[in-house]
Amino acid sequence: MPTYDLGTLVVGSHDVKKLTQALDIPDHRFEDIVNLARQAWEHEDTISESIEHIAQNASGSELVLAFVFFGRIWEDNQKEDDE
Repeated sequence: MPTYDLGTLVVGSHDVKKLTQALDIPDHRFEDIVNLARQAWEHEDTISESIEHIAQNASGSELVLAFVFFGRIWEDNQKEDDE
């Protein structure tokens, strides 16, 4: 598994395995969740629309994880804007 750079959070392959096991998410879904968070950031005009996009495309543990990743992406972009 690759390493995922989500701005203020970098998730390595060992951590991916631990997260998917702890949250009972299939390993193959992890990348989909990361991509969902990135898509929500890139393709929606407002934070509300981004949150709605994530909520429509994930549920349960996957939804929570997608929101965590989205938050990290958002935080990283805020830091870039401040610089």
